[in-house]
Amino acid sequence: MKLHSLILSFGTVAILASSCSVFKPKDKTSTGTEIKSEVVNAPKKKGKNDRDKNSDLKAERGGVKPSKEQLCGGEWTVASVGEIKIETEENVPYVNFAPDGRFYASDGCNVINGDYVLRTDGFLSFANVLSTMKYCHDMEYSTLISNIFGEERYSVDFKRIGQDSYLYIKSSAGKTLMTLRRHNMEFLNGNWRVTAIDGQPIDDEEANVFIDIAELKIHGNTGCNYFNGAIYIDPARTNAIDFSDMGVTRMACHKAEQEQKMLVALEETRTAIAGNDNTVLLMNKSGREVLTLKRIPLPQND
Repeated sequence: MKLHSLILSFGTVAILASSCSVFKPKDKTSTGTEIKSEVVNAPKKKGKNDRDKNSDLKAERGGVKPSKEQLCGGEWTVASVGEIKIETEENVPYVNFAPDGRFYASDGCNVINGDYVLRTDGFLSFANVLSTMKYCHDMEYSTLISNIFGEERYSVDFKRIGQDSYLYIKSSAGKTLMTLRRHNMEFLNGNWRVTAIDGQPIDDEEANVFIDIAELKIHGNTGCNYFNGAIYIDPARTNAIDFSDMGVTRMACHKAEQEQKMLVALEETRTAIAGNDNTVLLMNKSGREVLTLKRIPLPQND
C-alpha cells in the first residue's frame, strides 16, 4: 500500500502546536462526503484484568527497542489492537513513520497524520494529530486504533520473526495495545532461474522468473512461453506471497509438461522462504516445496 495525496480543505481548522497538517488520505471507499478535522484523544485506561488474546503477537517474545531505521523501514499494517486481531483484506489499517518525524496512518476508516518522536530510551510519543471524520459503523477496531495516537508516551518493542518484522506498542504498565506487522519480502526482487519443480530438479536456463515486489509484478519464461502476472502479499500471513492473473503466450513446444507443472506451482504458491546459496523456496499452503529458485547473478561490467 502506498500513501496517496489528497489535500484536506477545512472550513475552520484548529491550530495544533505551531501548524496544521496537510495530507492525502489513502481511502478507496470515499463517497465524496465532506472531510473535517479533529484532535485524536488519548486512549482510555484499561483495568489490570484485561487480557491480550493474541498471545502469538505479543511483545513478551523477546523484542528489542527499535532503531529509527527499523521504525521507518516501510509501511506497517495493524495486526491487532487491544483484544481484536485484524484479518481484513480491504481497507487494511496501516502506519507509516517518515524519517522527518511525521507519521501517516489509517484506522481502516479514517486517515490520520501528525508528529511522532522516538526517544533514545525507546519510548514513542505522538503530537499535533489530525484525523478525518468519516463514520464507519462496521469497524469496531477503528476507534481503538485512532485512540492510540493520543498525546501519550508509549514503550515500543521490535522483533523479527521469519521474513516479517513486528512492532509492539505498549502502555506504561507494559500491556500491548497495538501490534504492527511489516513484510520484508524484498529479498525476492530480481531474476531467478527455476532449478526444481515439485522437488524434481530441472536443468533449463530458459525457465526463469523476474519478481518486482515494489510494483507487485512477476514475469518470466516457462522454458516454452512467456508469462506475467500480479503479486499479492497478505498482511495477515507470515512470509506470504500469492501470484495471480497469470497471462501466458501460446507457442507450442516440446516442454509442455514442464510448463504446466511450473504454472500450477506458481498458482499454488502461498509462502516464500530464503534458502542457502542465493536460493528461494516457494511453498504451497501445506508447506510443501513447489518451486526452487536460484538467483541469476547480475552481469559484470568490464
